[in-house]
Amino acid sequence: MFHVSKHWLAAMAWTIAMLVLAITHGPASAGSDHSNEKKMQPIEASGFTVTWAKSPAPAPGVNSAAVYLMLENGTEKDVQLVAVESDAFVMGHIHKTSMTDGLMSMAPVAQLTVPASKTVTLEPNGLHIMLMGPKHKFTAGDQFPLSLVLDNSHHIKAVVNVVKPGDVLLHGHADKMMN
Repeated sequence: MFHVSKHWLAAMAWTIAMLVLAITHGPASAGSDHSNEKKMQPIEASGFTVTWAKSPAPAPGVNSAAVYLMLENGTEKDVQLVAVESDAFVMGHIHKTSMTDGLMSMAPVAQLTVPASKTVTLEPNGLHIMLMGPKHKFTAGDQFPLSLVLDNSHHIKAVVNVVKPGDVLLHGHADKMMN
């Protein structure tokens, strides 16, 4: 008789949920003019800095990856992060994890405001980036490209480091571990 493990079922349920979410909500974008055809702008051109870009290596069978990072807006105007893209994945979204009535849920965020002269941290159990459909398997020590699309049409390139789950401290948060 054929036996299906609980882990396999959980991985399949997560994958199906992410695909349904991606199909029903589409990429986290404020408009259709944010395509890969736009010229990539250097970080210095926008006054926007990306640091601490980390992604815990996904468990076997999981077809998505979370990305945590810090976004620093060095300009005098609020900036909107309107989409995320990676050549290493089929699609990406900005997500927010929240707790309601004791249940944790995750929902897409259409855009994220990074206030003028402020830093926004994307971290576990809060705002983060979800990438779905990896084009190959990633393990700790790997890297992959990430492009952040801002409302001013700048594409900010970042390199995401794949790390061991639960093995990285968040910058400035010695009491918090990524997992």
